[in-house]
Amino acid sequence: MSTEVLEAVVDQPGGMVAQPMMEWVTPEERLLLRFYRQLDETEQAFMRRAIEAMVCRESPS
Repeated sequence: MSTEVLEAVVDQPGGMVAQPMMEWVTPEERLLLRFYRQLDETEQAFMRRAIEAMVCRESPS
């Protein structure tokens, strides 16, 4: 049994860091985020492509 301890190396600035503004998430959006995070990498890539295709297509006039 190894008793070796690993230490994380972090290179972060010492001063204040700009953070993005927080946005409120609706309960429906929270469910979608939870669903997306449970997908594996391949499934997430498929979902991103499908959503991008829906956004890029022309909306009916």
